[in-house]
Amino acid sequence: MIQETGENNPKASCFRSEPSLRPDSPVPSSSSSSSSSSPGAGKPLGRRRDTQTTSGSIQRLVAASRIMTSGELMQSGPLLLEHRSTRSLLYKSLCFLLLVFQGGVLDFYLIVFTDLYWCSWIATDLVVVSGWGIFFVKNARSKRERACGFHQKSSIFGCNLGEFTYAYLAWLIYVIACTPKVVLVLETSILGLVALKVPCGVTGFKVVMLLSAPLLFCLINSIIEDQNGPTRYHSHSCFLTTCLDLLDSFTLLELLLKNAIPTLYLKYTVLSVYFVTLAVPVVWLYELTASELRCRWLCVRFLAALLVNAPLLVVRCFLVFVHKMPVSVFMFKNVFFLACKLLELLDQYATVRGVRKLAGGSNPAQFSHCVSENDMCPHGYVNTLAVTQS
Repeated sequence: MIQETGENNPKASCFRSEPSLRPDSPVPSSSSSSSSSSPGAGKPLGRRRDTQTTSGSIQRLVAASRIMTSGELMQSGPLLLEHRSTRSLLYKSLCFLLLVFQGGVLDFYLIVFTDLYWCSWIATDLVVVSGWGIFFVKNARSKRERACGFHQKSSIFGCNLGEFTYAYLAWLIYVIACTPKVVLVLETSILGLVALKVPCGVTGFKVVMLLSAPLLFCLINSIIEDQNGPTRYHSHSCFLTTCLDLLDSFTLLELLLKNAIPTLYLKYTVLSVYFVTLAVPVVWLYELTASELRCRWLCVRFLAALLVNAPLLVVRCFLVFVHKMPVSVFMFKNVFFLACKLLELLDQYATVRGVRKLAGGSNPAQFSHCVSENDMCPHGYVNTLAVTQS
């Protein structure tokens, strides 16, 4: 009767060899004897065997598809790593190219139009390039240690090494080397000689000064590992804020180059704020390596915004209300940024206080970009079960 059912049902005939692979199929002997005696009892049995064999084949097809998917992922893993290494190498090369080009042009201005010894400027550039090379080597070593699950070392200020290890030191070296060169060009007669004898003139000097923004962009992208991670978005938001501050201060610096700022104190204020803005990335690059969100970080972040936007706002108010210059849109930018940073300070301070009250002083969790370090696995992955339960 089973054979007759297989002949009447084409699906069962297709899977006729499958029951031998599934010996645990419930086919009672009593039902088989009753099916041999009654002619109409074979259809439910055939339908039941058809359902079992079809479900078994579906399970095997799903398992095969899962194996193929994991195999494809294993094959795509080296491609992703190769793309990541190629991308990092490209941005590192751009970093060195921008460093050499900007330093070389400034050295050209200082060597040609001054009597200072030329070896000192070239030695400064060599120190900066060597420092950035050491930074990239140390950062890559830290990433390998973190990937292998080794014990994380600590920086000189007590913060755990992370994705942006030593990045703040690299930018600090650059700011220290670049600031005196720009000050010498602006505060001496070199700028007038550049305008007269150099083909691009003052415009070329402005372009060289603005190369700091793409250099910072290349530095960030050369060390970011996860392109969709929270660290990338946080660093890029800080970068955009710094770019707006640089553009704001550079517009006043252009007025200084045109001798449109009458007061000497306002000139020095504009110069000072420009270099403070150039040094602000040291703060948030160091903050990205910190393992614990503390109140002093909130105060330092607000103080950095205050040191940039408040003096610029004061200078613009003097230019508008005293010297009768037109109102700039950057005045509203300064007010808006100060208000936002103040609200952010109050909000995050209340959040930190609430977390400390909930912790109760016992085993306080350290927070790094909204994820507790108690919920981090040795390889840096987040324990989502612990985060969900908490």
